[in-house]
Order: sequence, then structure tokens, then C-alpha cells
Amino acid sequence: MISYMLYKNSESKDDNLEYFNDLLEAIKKKHGIKYKSLCISTLNDDDKQKLIEDIRIVSRKNGIGVVSKGSGALPISRQKKLGKISILLQLENGHIINVYPHVKNKKRIDIISHLQNVLKANNINEIIDHQSISEKDIIRIISTFPELIEEGLQFMDTEVETEGGRIDVVFKSKKDEYLLVEIEIEAKDNAIGQVQRFITYSKKYNIPQEKIRLGIVCAKISQSRLNACIGAGIEVYVLALDKKNPVI
Repeated sequence: MISYMLYKNSESKDDNLEYFNDLLEAIKKKHGIKYKSLCISTLNDDDKQKLIEDIRIVSRKNGIGVVSKGSGALPISRQKKLGKISILLQLENGHIINVYPHVKNKKRIDIISHLQNVLKANNINEIIDHQSISEKDIIRIISTFPELIEEGLQFMDTEVETEGGRIDVVFKSKKDEYLLVEIEIEAKDNAIGQVQRFITYSKKYNIPQEKIRLGIVCAKISQSRLNACIGAGIEVYVLALDKKNPVI
């Protein structure tokens, strides 16, 4: 189920908070999509830091820009703090799948333009970002066919919450090792830090750290990032199509 979370920033001179609410109300009436709103000023430092981390994670998954540069203010400032603008999170079943405003393919997508497009949409299927669907498809494939990663691998769970972050998929090997996987469309530099924080899974489930393996499954990764991952002890699996020819 799709929903929205609007973090309002009263310091912004450009945001039209009243119009944001009008659009969200209209979307609720047309599509039945619920929303909540909260003033950023009411968040404590820990909540702000968690919001920043959540935004960074979804930006990496979706390949979008969320840090202010030359395209106007974005959710995260150059000083790595929350920007002085309102932020809209799009959620599916309580999990963040997109954030606005953001930049993708050098094109800026603001809160208002996104909400206007949602209001124009004929059904909810037109609203969900295709990038997030692709990641879910990857999760579905490797959880159904874990042998694509490793022979004898057993699927355990998806979207496991730990102190270090949400693990996309958990597998167990024939040697009783736990492979904790982050799904990426294209692996980015900050993926290493995110995956390394999965090690808190060991403490949560009382599993020896030597039984924990960290991994990334992606569609694309540069050689330099691949080398960095391997150097950090992170396994990398790249999805690829294998053309088959008839056996003669």
C-alpha cells in the first residue's frame, strides 16, 4: 500500500506548504492514498540523522541525487545535514521507496510536480517508481532461486531490520554461514559502508561474526568499486543474461 510522509520545513522560503496539503488531500480522495505530515523542527538530532540515512539509502537504490549541488536545494545539504526545504517520502507498506525533491538524469523532480502527476494518474500502478519495482524483482528472483548465487544456499528472510540498517535478503549456506545481501541496481561508493553495518545482525541473532558473510547483488558495478568491495571483504554478485545456444 502506497502512502506519503511530508516533513515540513517552516524555514523554506520557496515551499508552498498549504498547496502540498491540498494536493495530498486530493490524492487521498482520488486514490485512497493516506499521508502524514510532521514539522522537521520537532525532530531531535537522532531522528534527523536517521532521516538523512534513510534518504541516502533510497537515493542509492534508485540512482537519484538528493544532495544539494547546482540544481537548487535538495533534502541533504552540502554540509550533510537536512536541507532547509520540505521533504516528501513515498512509502510502500511502510518502507521508503522514493524521496522528493530529487534529481535523476540531470532532471529535477519537485514535490509539487510529483504530486500533480500522481493526481493525474488513472491508477496506483502508474504512481510507483519503476526502479524500486526492479529491485523487488531482483529480490524475488534470488530468493526463489538462491542457487543463482551459490549452490546449496538457502533463502531465510527479506527486509530484516537491524541496528545497522535494513538487510534486503538473508541466506544460509551449507556451512551454516549467513549471507547478508544488499540489493543495488548500480552499486555506489557508499554501498560499502551500508553493507558493513549489517554486521550487527550477528549480535541481534547471537551468531558468531565468523559465520557472517556480507554481499551485494547488483546489475552493474564499476571495476574500482568492485575492487573496493572485495578489499573490504564484501562479496559481489552481478546479474547477467546468459545466451543459450542449441546443443548439436
